[in-house]
Amino acid sequence: MFADHDNPEQDAAKIVEKLGSHKETFTHAKHIHIDECAKLGLKVIPLETLDNRKIEGCKDIQDCVLTIHHTYMHTFSYSNAVKIVENHIGSAMIMNDLNPKLYN
Repeated sequence: MFADHDNPEQDAAKIVEKLGSHKETFTHAKHIHIDECAKLGLKVIPLETLDNRKIEGCKDIQDCVLTIHHTYMHTFSYSNAVKIVENHIGSAMIMNDLNPKLYN
């Protein structure tokens, strides 16, 4: 991400310090606005600027991402899940407040 920067290590360290600061972020649930991310030096692309191809029932890429986001937010709100990691071949690891569960 920073290969073309003059000081890639320094730039990465600044971002890690900011995003890893408990004082700044409090929890993983804190929203960080796209403008703030860009100001930090992260390379961001607003989803609404991408093409409007219909993708598997979603009207566009932004709709697909929001659908996934809302699905996870509902899962976190109505279950004991605290972390979900899934891959492209259907395997998932769901950690709840007691222990991790693996699903294939």
